[in-house]
Amino acid sequence: MSLRLLFVKDSLSWPRSSGHDVHCFHMMQALAKLGHEVGLLTAAEPHPEAVAGLPLAFQRAFPKRGEPAVGPAPQFRWLQRKFQSYWGVDENRVRAVGQAALDMNADGVVVVGLNVLPYLGAVKDRLRVWYAADEWAWHHISQVSAFRPRTWGEMKQALIKGVYERAYRPMLERVWVVTSADQRAMRWVAGVRGIDVVPNGVDAEYFRPLDVPQREHSCTFWGRLDFGPNVQALEWFCGRVWPRVRAAHPDATFTVYGFSPTPAVRALTGHNGIELIADLPDLRAAVAAHQAVVFPFVSGGGIKNKFLEAAAMGKPIVCSSVALNGLRNPAESGAIVARSPDDWARALGALWSDAARRAAAGASVRRWVIERHSWDAAARTAAEGLAKSMSAKK
Repeated sequence: MSLRLLFVKDSLSWPRSSGHDVHCFHMMQALAKLGHEVGLLTAAEPHPEAVAGLPLAFQRAFPKRGEPAVGPAPQFRWLQRKFQSYWGVDENRVRAVGQAALDMNADGVVVVGLNVLPYLGAVKDRLRVWYAADEWAWHHISQVSAFRPRTWGEMKQALIKGVYERAYRPMLERVWVVTSADQRAMRWVAGVRGIDVVPNGVDAEYFRPLDVPQREHSCTFWGRLDFGPNVQALEWFCGRVWPRVRAAHPDATFTVYGFSPTPAVRALTGHNGIELIADLPDLRAAVAAHQAVVFPFVSGGGIKNKFLEAAAMGKPIVCSSVALNGLRNPAESGAIVARSPDDWARALGALWSDAARRAAAGASVRRWVIERHSWDAAARTAAEGLAKSMSAKK
């Protein structure tokens, strides 16, 4: 069954600096390769590089704020209307989504991100899909530590997100999440039943091994540096692990790449061999020059795109068990799981001292990720769920 699917996202950024940018682009591309027609509605026309390689059957930008409303009127319940106001979603944009679905003659509308559910308010008589990726209440709960008072505010955010999800449950035929844990949480929190586990994929040709000179005794991490789990990971690694590493290897270097570094992240860098390089558009060659990649996550749900990218680049990976969340057959990946600061220091030292071990670890993770995490498989899973919902509507 070939479907016409309209994707709605506030922005499709270039470079792709967030997980939702990665998900949206590759899911549209993979669905198109399977024979489905995809369209895109964004707040502003994307940079040409952001949509390069997408055979879009329909593309449009939202009307500017204040322009006359065009499209069907939304039908919100009281609490749904409250959340429309909470997120600051312009009603003209809600109408524009409904009109774009009509103009494209879409079979389904897929909204991508967190604050996007109000956009479904004017969509009539077609599938309504939320590409949530993470279950957001669980995402916030995962960051709470009883011994860190500054994390307690995450409980309030978890409550808000949970009420929000349940308020919009009647509008959702399908929800796409990336792990079984997110699926269970979505069922419990939002009460949604049509939930598909669509694990993240990776473009293994774009993220491929590069033959560049290696920096001795080096490791790296990358990601959005204003994202709570990434910040917590860096704080733990720099505070608990890195002093042990430097004691054994005084020349060791740790380079952090990422967009929008917070003051907390900046405070961790610039000393003790820790370097920050912010807003690098293409980090492949920079990452390839390091002997190891570290993912020291202590919180957060969902699949970490950066883990899949490192694996595709054939880089030896040292990680926490949290970094393996949602991955398919992670025990087969060849990633080294460290459970204590001393484990981390020993694992990095062992990789740095043995080129053959690094090569074997890198080859293992690349073989695993190509086999287990393709976007084609993710798109097929998503399409199967859509077909079920289409059949149920007939």
